[in-house]
Amino acid sequence: MQLKGKTAIVTGSGRGIGKAIALALGKEGMNVVAVSRTLLEIENTISEISAMGSSGLAVKADISKNEDINLLVKAAVKKYDGIDVLVNNASVLKTDGIENLNQEDWDLTMSINLRGTAFLSKSVMEVMKRNMASYVINICSTAALGAKPDVTSYSVSKYGVTGLTEALYKYGKNFNIRVSAIYPGVTDTEMLRNSDITCSPDVLMKPEDIAYCVLFLLKSSERMVVKDLVPWAAKFDII
Repeated sequence: MQLKGKTAIVTGSGRGIGKAIALALGKEGMNVVAVSRTLLEIENTISEISAMGSSGLAVKADISKNEDINLLVKAAVKKYDGIDVLVNNASVLKTDGIENLNQEDWDLTMSINLRGTAFLSKSVMEVMKRNMASYVINICSTAALGAKPDVTSYSVSKYGVTGLTEALYKYGKNFNIRVSAIYPGVTDTEMLRNSDITCSPDVLMKPEDIAYCVLFLLKSSERMVVKDLVPWAAKFDII
């Protein structure tokens, strides 16, 4: 896909992986719609994109709410007359083993990580149908490749995103919409640092590493699709 002048929505782009992705797309000359529940953070993201000479739009939205999804999609289409790329990155992470599961954290995790991703994808793909080629990329997690007992709700939600990606992939083929999932290993983000998870800095990737994966997918030949991309830190033992 030729990226310059195309429009991308990136959720959870006020910080961490989402911000790194938004900045990488802006550097490629894309129009970037930055989305977060915290307006100041995405305004800062858009300021950095504007300084690159690219166009951006900050939209405060909670993707767990259908009314926010509708407003987000309308705002993007109104400003840029279309959507070419959707990066579903917004996530919450709760450290909850089976013994301390609680309904409030479970519902919040599912509403953002899974339901929000599903219904935003549905709305955006309706817009994408009129394009010659589009791309949906879901930022999943290696927690969906092997459930982590200390992050039960997060793992389950990401397993759900895996199934959702498969459904979107099969649907999108009918409209020349490619769909892929990226499964980052442990990455140095504020979300990780705010959790109870401990990990040596030596085995942490950086958000920019995941942004590179997004660019790899978007720049790959339109004759092919990489359905699942699993980046690990070079020093992490995956055996």
